[in-house]
Amino acid sequence: MAEPVILKGGPLATRIWEEAASGAAKLRERGITPHLAVVLASGEPEARAYADSQRKACEKAGIEYSERVLGAPFSQDNLNAILAELNADQKVTGVFIHEPMPGSIDLLAARLALGPGKDVEGMHPELLGLLAMGTPSRVPCTAAAVAELIRECGIPSAGKDLVIVGRSPIVGRALALLLLVERKAPTVTVCHSATEDLAAQTRRADFLVVSIGRAGFIHGDMVKEGAVVIDVGTNVVRAADGTEKLVGDVDFEKVAPRCRVITPVPGGVGPVTTSCLLRNVVAAAANKRRA
Repeated sequence: MAEPVILKGGPLATRIWEEAASGAAKLRERGITPHLAVVLASGEPEARAYADSQRKACEKAGIEYSERVLGAPFSQDNLNAILAELNADQKVTGVFIHEPMPGSIDLLAARLALGPGKDVEGMHPELLGLLAMGTPSRVPCTAAAVAELIRECGIPSAGKDLVIVGRSPIVGRALALLLLVERKAPTVTVCHSATEDLAAQTRRADFLVVSIGRAGFIHGDMVKEGAVVIDVGTNVVRAADGTEKLVGDVDFEKVAPRCRVITPVPGGVGPVTTSCLLRNVVAAAANKRRA
């Protein structure tokens, strides 16, 4: 089999970022500046790293950025109070709630408190309902990024078997809804860690999307020859020499030789996700302008 195409997210992310930056510039000309406010819990290094990347991307695109840190005691009332302030702040046009949050936090309640108008994650039930009905407004960023990468690979997915491993609301479930409402939709199956004979499901996939949060979970004999594999996983593992590195949910070295197209980790889905977020921020600001 020919060498696989390593589908890096950088070029696609740049195009989406340029679209968002252009939209932000046009809004500023009309008197409104897109402004992303992020909320994160103190002491969460993963959220801190992602927030820093969002800040840099916003600054580069001409989008204002601010953040609020939820400190101890971690309570729903404290989080909801922060969200109420951001809702009332006319300068803030979009809000992103970082995960993980402490176990005492009900994220659904938080998103309901925020409301759909400033939700740039696309996770408010109203926004997910629009997606389910085939009229998407602001789509969850990672799901949008995966769909963009599937189109970017240039291989038609209409009617093909597309298997998603992982059923989180941010990726698996949202992506299934997004793909199913496309005019030329693939045939979508959503699996998870408890799926019986999971390998039988993944081996029939023309397109395989993996977002299960386990390093190297998908190995070579679980993948169909010539498949397109999109690895959403981000796992930090420690090597024998004590160094840490970021790896995906797919065993890249074993799986890549079987693939027609595969995304790397890092450098695959991640950059596209951040650009899709900026696109949502600009869309939310534009909706405020029309309101």
